Amino acid sequence: MVKVCCKWFPKGSRDYQKSDGFSLHPILKAQIDILLKNIKNDWDFTIIITGGGEVRVGKSVLAMQIGAYWTYKIKKLYGNDCPWDVKTNFIFQGDKLISKGNELGTKHPYSVLIFDEAGADLEGRKVIQSSTQDVLDYMRECGQYNMLNILVMPEFFDLPKGLALSRSIFLIDVTYAADKNGIFQRGRFNFYSRPNKKMLYIKGKRELNYGAYKCDFRGDFNNFYTIDEAEYRAAKVEALKHRESKRRSKFQNQRDTCWYLLNREIGWTLQEIAKRMEQLTGIYVPFQTISDGIRRFTMENE
Repeated sequence: MVKVCCKWFPKGSRDYQKSDGFSLHPILKAQIDILLKNIKNDWDFTIIITGGGEVRVGKSVLAMQIGAYWTYKIKKLYGNDCPWDVKTNFIFQGDKLISKGNELGTKHPYSVLIFDEAGADLEGRKVIQSSTQDVLDYMRECGQYNMLNILVMPEFFDLPKGLALSRSIFLIDVTYAADKNGIFQRGRFNFYSRPNKKMLYIKGKRELNYGAYKCDFRGDFNNFYTIDEAEYRAAKVEALKHRESKRRSKFQNQRDTCWYLLNREIGWTLQEIAKRMEQLTGIYVPFQTISDGIRRFTMENE
């Protein structure tokens, strides 16, 4: 392991920190250094970080370590004083990606933008959603800003083919393993270059098999937060609340539509709808709630 960003994170800047900087796997560092060397020649790069289809394995921690090292080196190599904080460099909602990316790219070329938990908006079965289209539109256009984009998501195989194979430079799949006492330990990853991630996608997509093709190398990383951990967690919770609110709105609209169809087109009374719902779900729904739903659907679709 190689110590990096020593001036940004001096010994003691984290309670668990025993020396300056944080550790980065040397081969992974070398891969990032290649991108750093080329970014000035009108390139942009996209890295995908997944978790083998699982959550809570440490994907975001590795992403923020790469982001911090990138930003630190951009300043040293090119003199660009790029920002590095949760508010500026992290996105948790696809519908805000374009505006945030445009703002960051215009003001700070060579910056890093991390789309955390991107799988919620990039899953292949959801490509028709407007938020997913925003993401794909941005990915097609962001090259003009010469940025590093990092997509953090549970499942690699849910990505659209073009983004998985062509638009991204490499894949890092974060894993974990049990120690001798059977306790799961985070902090491991498999690295796939562009050719190898292509073969992994082709051979492994059908059965979601991450063992379908070899990785270029394996590595590890430490649980070191390069941004304010409390601020990061709060921002992520807020994004999850927003996403859940949108999901509830969608389900509510579907429910109101069903009530409208039963009442206006099939001819069931409010009492009949309420009685049948209680029979099927065991939950009593007041007549007024059903009436309000039908009226809301009618007003929104006049």
